[in-house]
Amino acid sequence: MKELSVSDSISQGWDFAKKHGLLLAAFLFVFAIITGVINSLTVPSGFWESYMAAITNPQDTHAMERLMAASSASTPLNSIVSLIINVLMVLFMAGFCTTIIRLVRGTMEKVSFEGFKIPAMTYLKYFVVCLIVGFSVVVGTFLCIIPGIFLAVRLAFADWYILDHPEAGIGEAISASWKMTKGNFWSVFGLQLCEIGIVLIGFLCCCIGLYFAIPFAYFAESCAYTALHENLDYENLETAPVNEYQKDEH
Repeated sequence: MKELSVSDSISQGWDFAKKHGLLLAAFLFVFAIITGVINSLTVPSGFWESYMAAITNPQDTHAMERLMAASSASTPLNSIVSLIINVLMVLFMAGFCTTIIRLVRGTMEKVSFEGFKIPAMTYLKYFVVCLIVGFSVVVGTFLCIIPGIFLAVRLAFADWYILDHPEAGIGEAISASWKMTKGNFWSVFGLQLCEIGIVLIGFLCCCIGLYFAIPFAYFAESCAYTALHENLDYENLETAPVNEYQKDEH
C-alpha cells in the first residue's frame, strides 16, 4: 500500500482551495444562513428579550436565569426542526464532498450545482455510512477514547468512497477505507490533526475564515483519499466498480 504524504495532501489541498475555496465558502455561508433561519423557528417566546436583558446587564442574575431557561426549553417542534437540519446537513455535505472529489479528479472544472446531482440512493448510502461511522466512533470513544480514535482513522475514507463509487455497497465502502488506511494509520491521524488545526485557525480569523478553512481541510482529505485510492487492492472487496464520473473521460 502506498505511503501517504501528509505534506503533499496539505499542499495539494491548498492549491485547490486557492482556486475553488471562495466559491465553496459561499456555498457554506448560504447553507448556514438557511439552517439558521430554520432553527430560528424554534426560538421560544421571550428569548430575545431575555437575551438583550442579559447582554446589557450581565449583573442581573434573574435575566441570566430566564435566558438559560428559554435556551433549554424543549418542545416537539425543536426535535422536528433539529431532525430536519441534521438531514439537510447530511444531504448538503454529500453534494459538497462530491463536488470536491470531482474537482480533485478533474471531472469538474469549476464549482457548480452539478456536484449535488447524484442519485437518491447515493444520498441514502452516504447517510447510512456517516451514521455507522459516527456511531462506531462515539461508542469507541465512550469505551476508552483510543478505540474511538482508531475507528475514526480507519473509517476516515468510507464516506468519500461511497460518493466516488455510487454503485458500491455500504460494506464495500467501509472495507475499502479499512484497506486504504492499513499501514497509514499515523499519516491519516496526522492529517486529521492538521485538518482540525486548519479549521481552528479559520475560526480564530474572526469566525468568517471558518467558511474557507472547511473547504481547504476537505480538499486536503480528498487529495489524501485519491492518493491512497490509486493503489487500492480490490481483491477482497465485494466488487471493483468503475467510477461513473470517470466513464465520461473514456
